[in-house]
Amino acid sequence: ASSAGYSFSNSPLTPGGATLYQHTQNTATYSAMAAQTWDFIVFQAQSQEPAFPWGQVNYQTLPYADELVDSARSIAPCAQPTFFRTWGRKNGDQWNCAAFPPLCTYEGMDSLLHLRYRMMADSNDAYLSPVGSVWRYIRDTDTTIELYTADESHPSLAGSYAAACTFFTIFTRQDPNTITYDANLDPTTASTIRQATKTVVYDSLLVWNVGKFDPTANLAYTISGDTLTFTSTSTYADSIYIDFGDGNGTSATSGQHYYGLDDIFTITISAFKCGELDTNSYTVQSIIIFGLEEQILPHINHPNQLVQEWPEELLELSIL
Repeated sequence: ASSAGYSFSNSPLTPGGATLYQHTQNTATYSAMAAQTWDFIVFQAQSQEPAFPWGQVNYQTLPYADELVDSARSIAPCAQPTFFRTWGRKNGDQWNCAAFPPLCTYEGMDSLLHLRYRMMADSNDAYLSPVGSVWRYIRDTDTTIELYTADESHPSLAGSYAAACTFFTIFTRQDPNTITYDANLDPTTASTIRQATKTVVYDSLLVWNVGKFDPTANLAYTISGDTLTFTSTSTYADSIYIDFGDGNGTSATSGQHYYGLDDIFTITISAFKCGELDTNSYTVQSIIIFGLEEQILPHINHPNQLVQEWPEELLELSIL
């Protein structure tokens, strides 16, 4: 990140082999969430648990993913929850293969991890950091890069670098090719990993929910004469402000505004969320609708008499 012009601070809470349930039972989890004004809080399950049979995951994993995100939003409401989508073991989970055959291969285990982390992210309006997807792309396209250590589970330096590039891209929304730090990898290997991250992550940020929950400013309105009726249709906003273009504004999300004169006005709505801002503008024309009572004039013999008789509020008259 530093090599690309960014400065990050972080604090890990990573007891070995901890499940999401165990994190919910650990008071240090909640203290860590409150320790700083975080921009992101990242959750990772124990490496095998999201790939287990559905009934087990539905009972032992998903509820605690929801609980952790709910706690994060309560403790650090401006921090974006993010799930660390891990990778399948190099040759599958041989320890549990006999009990659950889909785990017998890398492809089976990795696909289940992807599916379950996708569910955790989507059901909680969270980002998905697809480290495992980058690993899979590298495995499919360059067999010279070894992502695993000898235990066929934990990451090598190249595997950790792929994870770092993935998180950099998710957090900054920038092309990972702007990174110049190679982490003591062969420059060609580092470049290949950065390009894989660009292809999988940067080129499809919305797929990983990045930007999906940004505040979006929108306004539904009608204008009748000089009366504007409006309703904010903004999404993912903590608050809004509407500038009516005539020196007046409101934080109300719906209501009416009276212009009181004929003119064209530019309405600007701003949507705010945790320091983020989105704006949108609309042009409206206010028209004062007025009428005159029918005037009963005496018999007109000549134009001068007409001028003498017309009412003060009548501004123009044509004789046909």
